Amino acid sequence: MMRRFYGIPYPGTFMLDTSRRVTARFFEAAYQERSTVSSIAVRLGDAIPGVPDRAANRIATDHLEALAWATDDVVAPGNRLSFVVDVTLKTGMHVYAPGDHGYQVIRLRLTAPDFLRSHEVTYPPSATYHFAPLNEKVAVYEEPFRLVQDVTIPMRRDITALASEPGATLRVEGVLEYQACDHEICYLPEEVSLSWELAWRPLVRS
Repeated sequence: MMRRFYGIPYPGTFMLDTSRRVTARFFEAAYQERSTVSSIAVRLGDAIPGVPDRAANRIATDHLEALAWATDDVVAPGNRLSFVVDVTLKTGMHVYAPGDHGYQVIRLRLTAPDFLRSHEVTYPPSATYHFAPLNEKVAVYEEPFRLVQDVTIPMRRDITALASEPGATLRVEGVLEYQACDHEICYLPEEVSLSWELAWRPLVRS
């Protein structure tokens, strides 16, 4: 029995080097969805120069400084884009990476709008911190590092209608959660509120 979507191509992106050899490939689970070029570049570890001010949050706390930014400042239904947090810790500080411990792991959590579909956060390799008084070893970040949170904007009629409204924007909200410690004190967990204002690009169906 032939399925309803038999024969519909699903999108894929191939990355080639200067010798035309395939070095990476990205495929989507739904034919309506596409990864943006900038989000693919970030997933491959490339920096994006000239981060737009409208898509960036500059963070400064007692424990760290960070730039939280979106790979794209213009988006459309079906786009998969990335929200990136580049973190630099204050002298002597560390924050916690995923691992077998009870501390608050640093993470970017998007809270609105509720139609965004979040993918698993990409964490870089961590270091091991040894707290001698308790003989405790935990996974931490002490050097500058980057978190990448991919999200997909679903292809739905109501979202497509939002994107088609003249002058409409997409406001994305979230929080950066972390717990910082130095060599003597573990500070209370922190939450830093974030927001991004992205422009909609209406779908072209012609």
